Amino acid sequence: MKILKNKRNNFTVTLEIETDYAAVEKATEPAFRELAKDAKVPGFRPGKVPRPIFEKHYGTALLLERASTIVMNDCYRQAIDAEKLQPVDYPRDVEVKTLDKEKGFVFTLAVDVKPEVKPEKYKGLKIQRPADQASAEEIEKELAQIREYHAEYKAVDRPAQNEDLVGYASKAFTLDGQPIGALTKERTGTRLGTNFMSPDFDQAVVGMKVNETKKFKVKVNADYFVKEAAGQEIEVETLLLEIKERVLPELTDEFVKKISAKQSLAEMRAEIKANLEKQKKQTADSQAKNNLIEELLKANDFAVPEALVREKVDIMLRNLESDLQNRGLELAKYLQMTNKTAETLRQDYRPAAEKRAKLDLLLEKIAEKEEIKPSDAEIDTELERILNSGRQEPLKTEELEKYKKTLPPSFKENIARYLTEDKTLDFLLNNAKINN
Repeated sequence: MKILKNKRNNFTVTLEIETDYAAVEKATEPAFRELAKDAKVPGFRPGKVPRPIFEKHYGTALLLERASTIVMNDCYRQAIDAEKLQPVDYPRDVEVKTLDKEKGFVFTLAVDVKPEVKPEKYKGLKIQRPADQASAEEIEKELAQIREYHAEYKAVDRPAQNEDLVGYASKAFTLDGQPIGALTKERTGTRLGTNFMSPDFDQAVVGMKVNETKKFKVKVNADYFVKEAAGQEIEVETLLLEIKERVLPELTDEFVKKISAKQSLAEMRAEIKANLEKQKKQTADSQAKNNLIEELLKANDFAVPEALVREKVDIMLRNLESDLQNRGLELAKYLQMTNKTAETLRQDYRPAAEKRAKLDLLLEKIAEKEEIKPSDAEIDTELERILNSGRQEPLKTEELEKYKKTLPPSFKENIARYLTEDKTLDFLLNNAKINN
């Protein structure tokens, strides 16, 4: 096999390849075995027709066509290795130039390959990272929510106020006097100020006393669960049955001991601070990484083959479909709900897919340049984490080894790929100029 021409235009490489005609003749045997499986010749079962009978029935042109395809596939793989090309799509524009016993077999093809990425600006990137310290105000807000959760309600003898829990009987009508059955209740309740049904309703009840009846009009919230009333103006007749005042517990050591394993308010504050800062650190790390990616792409802009973008869109769509299935929803139903078509959804994903394709290429080249890769121990640890995920008890050593032997090589290769990506991003973060 010889490569007569290797011409590159942007992402497309055009190859002209020559091989001996003898290679095609040799390939006619596997071509025959392949074609004979589906051959229909009277008097013979599929796959059992002798070659001379097959050739008499179908001719030799079909064999040569299939044999040449086999040879082209084999030569293509050899050429890719020899020229160190990284295809991102299947070959196209395949054309046989010569197929002759004397002149040999010559054919051309075109294939899109990875672009030649040469990252230069990736160290010292200036990025923003949000602060990960918990403020006193944030800690007090958490404590306030704890007090709210443990609030008690005590009956009071006074007019209703905001924040009170009120019980009432109600009748509801449309403005033309038709009863609304779903809003006619002998007893129900709400916390004033939440505006659950309508701000008008809560405001009208404020100031009422137990056993007082009041009739008034309200504009019901548009998202209210009673569809026949949602967004409508209605008339409500309300009889107030009870008023309970919300009493928040005092923040004391005794209260802390009552609701938790902590022994003091100071311990609870420390725990809240630690939990907040753990969450804020995760958020800050994630945001810093996103900011780093944006700056990396800005500093190293280049075009990518359309095939790579399509591949990333396909991955995003598969992930979406899997997520929808986990929630009991089909993609077709999702498209209907969002008023989209499959094509408009692909277009929506395209900008993110293009960025992802560029990022993958950049990280791959940076990892090569900086000699970044996970150790065998790191890959093995991640593999064991995956195999043990979702199990109540971890697999024993012999079970782990048994599972590992059943996995294809691509499984470990995929782990190595994303671990390399993570380590490369960590390298870039460690070499970035971070402003908090």
